[in-house]
Parts: sequence; structure tokens; C-alpha cells
Amino acid sequence: MIDWLGGVSLSTIFIGITTIVGLGFLQVPLPVVNGFLAGLFALIPYIGVILMAVPPMLLALLDSPGKAGAVLLLYLLIQHLEVAFIGNIIKKEPGSILPAYTLAFLTLFGYFLGFLGLFLALPITIVAQIWIQEALIEDVLDGWHSAS
Repeated sequence: MIDWLGGVSLSTIFIGITTIVGLGFLQVPLPVVNGFLAGLFALIPYIGVILMAVPPMLLALLDSPGKAGAVLLLYLLIQHLEVAFIGNIIKKEPGSILPAYTLAFLTLFGYFLGFLGLFLALPITIVAQIWIQEALIEDVLDGWHSAS
């Protein structure tokens, strides 16, 4: 669990810093705030990628539509770099969760806990999956199998 948390932390830091540098280069207002939001939204699976691009694109749209398109390309490049290099190198998933389960738990936690539930859905699902595997399958069911 610590390896996964460290990997996610490094990934969000990478996204935040590259966003700050990229938005500063494109001269989009508030690059530090948008970089912080990008790192924060990176914690939300699937939906966070979209949420992190919307505020800077709207700010860039105030200058010109071309700048908003450049911001979109910047975010696509950042996501590609993060998935291709950082995600494969440092993230160590303790268990594989099917995307359908991830979306179902995101919906469930988002509905009952709101925006905070979107952040908590994946870590709680991973912890529950590991707990069920360790406690139920290995302790209880293996004990029944060896007793017979």
C-alpha cells in the first residue's frame, strides 16, 4: 500500500509541476493554482483528467480560442507522458481492479459522499479488496480447505 501511495504522490507532483511550467510557458493566468488543481484532480480516476483541463482552458479562452486549443494539447501531452513513463515506472498496484468496478464505486461513493467520495472511492476499494483477499480467502477459506 505504501508503494502505491508513493507512486500516486509522485505522479500527482509530476502532473502539478509540468502543468505549472506548461501553463506558464503558454502565459495562461494562474498557472500555480491550476497546477495545484491538476495534481489534486489527478487523484480522481477517469473523471479527474477531464476536470483538470477545464479551468485553464476557460481562462485561455478569454485570450483566444487558439490558446485554449494549445492548453488542451498541453494536457494531452502531460497525460501521455504520465501514463507512458511515470505511471508504468513508479505505480505499483497492489491488486487489479476491473474498470467496471472502479466506475461503479466512483458512482456509488460520489453519490453518497459527494466530491470527497470521488477521492476516497479508489483507495477504499483497494483496501477492501486486499482485506477480503487476506482475511476471507486466505484465512477462512484456506482453513476450510485444509481441514477436509
